[in-house]
Amino acid sequence: MTKTLPRHRPANLALAILPLMLLLAACETPIHAMRASRFPQTVAEAPTVEPRALALALQVSADGQGLTPESLRQANAMLGSQGRLHAQRLSITPFNARGEAFAQRLASALAASGANAPQVLAIPADAERLEVAQRQRWDLELQSEALAVITPDCSVAKPQDWMVHPYRGVGPLGCANRANIARMVSDPRDLTRPRTLEGADGSAAALAVERYQTGELRDLIDINFDNDD
Repeated sequence: MTKTLPRHRPANLALAILPLMLLLAACETPIHAMRASRFPQTVAEAPTVEPRALALALQVSADGQGLTPESLRQANAMLGSQGRLHAQRLSITPFNARGEAFAQRLASALAASGANAPQVLAIPADAERLEVAQRQRWDLELQSEALAVITPDCSVAKPQDWMVHPYRGVGPLGCANRANIARMVSDPRDLTRPRTLEGADGSAAALAVERYQTGELRDLIDINFDNDD
């Protein structure tokens, strides 16, 4: 003779499991706190946007037709760190007759690279400043003012430990991802406020892909003195 199980047993089983679930829920916070205490309590720093003014002293090459290789490298690096060239306010201050003769040539080269009307200033009247420039053999100074994205340092926090303790050695997770996203924005203010989308330009996008496929890539900033007047 077979017996059928009472219909109320599943309900009894659910009532028996409920206290166990409540017990596990009550233990969640202490367990989390215990495990979290084993790791440094750090949070990935978010990129910030702030106005930044940079100045760089430059030397003119011996023939007077361009900058010295080191000055050219430093100028491109500084302008690149300030974001898109057309969004920067650029000014050039000559320190001597040599720099004054070259300043307009530099302004033209910057404008051809996409800068928005670089301003050439007069030789300053500050004798002390000119004395320092003469002592350091500086011919002119390039100033850049712009809204810049300040990204956190995402290098490995403890290079000697990251193979043994990866989490503590690498540092806060998400830092590199945030920094990469910040570097891809066309306007740094997009990180701090919303704006409506502009119309898409399919032709420009297609040309960019075509240049990538053919290997004809364009440098974001490349001061060239070969094609100016």
